[in-house]
Amino acid sequence: MAGVFSAHLVPVDCRQLQPGMYVAELDRPWLQTPFHAHGFLLVNAEQIEALRRVCSYVYVDPVLSEHSENGLFSTGLTARVTALKAGRQPCALDRSRQALHETGHALDAAVREARRSAQITLTTPRLAVKELVSSIVADSDALPWLMATELHVGFLYRRALGSAVLMTIAGQRIGFERELLDELALAGLLLDIGKISVPITILAKPARLTSPERHFITRHVRRGLYMVRAAEAISEPLEEALLGHHERLDGSGYPRGIRGTHLPLVARLAGIVDTYDALLQTRSYSPALAAHDAIRLINSMRNRQFDSALVRMFILALGVWPTGSWVQLADGRFGIVRSQTPGEPGRPSIALVCDSSGDALATDTRLWRPRRRGDIARAVLPGQTRVSQRIVDAAVSAAAHLAA
Repeated sequence: MAGVFSAHLVPVDCRQLQPGMYVAELDRPWLQTPFHAHGFLLVNAEQIEALRRVCSYVYVDPVLSEHSENGLFSTGLTARVTALKAGRQPCALDRSRQALHETGHALDAAVREARRSAQITLTTPRLAVKELVSSIVADSDALPWLMATELHVGFLYRRALGSAVLMTIAGQRIGFERELLDELALAGLLLDIGKISVPITILAKPARLTSPERHFITRHVRRGLYMVRAAEAISEPLEEALLGHHERLDGSGYPRGIRGTHLPLVARLAGIVDTYDALLQTRSYSPALAAHDAIRLINSMRNRQFDSALVRMFILALGVWPTGSWVQLADGRFGIVRSQTPGEPGRPSIALVCDSSGDALATDTRLWRPRRRGDIARAVLPGQTRVSQRIVDAAVSAAAHLAA
């Protein structure tokens, strides 16, 4: 049995196994069993019985497991979508929730298909991302706000949805046509689809990877492109993004080590998006960064790893203090960025949450905007505040529909 596991692997008694669970590790070496050493999805009773014969327990990956009809997105997001009564006119935030919900389920179906057949059908994801793009075109702050305050899914899905949203927001700022925005959103959704072929113990390993393990990681780019190509003929921008999102301007990337202007524009943008969104997540080898700090790090890499003009457009699109991120003001109060101010990337509207001690504010939650540089003291992660979830929920609910 491998010695390093992802923190999200769950030990399950073999007597409690059910179809749909993804078995990532065993209680003994794989070579002592008839099973494939890269993990597998339980699809029938025969597999479960075979496991029970050789193992007492296994490690299940809830992120890669298939979920019940209400499982994958049974969060506040899904509850709000299903609670929308027939006849009620949906607001912009409702439409964004629905678009995010449908895109998530389209991705889930694509992942399950890719596990089974090493290819995916793009029809459903294409339809889903069209609605996602329409939502962003109408209100570019709604989806980042929802992803920060309401969406709670596994790493694979969060990364895919985040990349789809970011590719669209950045592409819109650059001025791309609607047809290309749809392709960018689809590319973001599928950037890491090839990682389902990488053993979970490699993806979760906190230590330096060996040369063979690095090969497994780097090959996910071509594996992902193969899965998508096997489904249908794909557009040039989609192929460029999938193949080039780990390439870098200085030639230090992979799989081809392309440098400079030889790297297509869409690939350069995908590289910025993929890196930024990864910095926001806690990974086995690195803690998450606050969005503002991730923006600063991306900015420090321009002219070397990233195209300077694209980095500038990316920051203008997201803002210096991106929507959905936590900040502390100069007077000690904490808040969550609710929306950006057009033309002023350093002056977002902030939903105030609590005072410096984590206590609820005396006045009702309202939007606040800095007047001068320095009014926002620093970016923080939600876990760095001492505020109760009750206060956060009340502030989020009050701020959700407030106009910027």
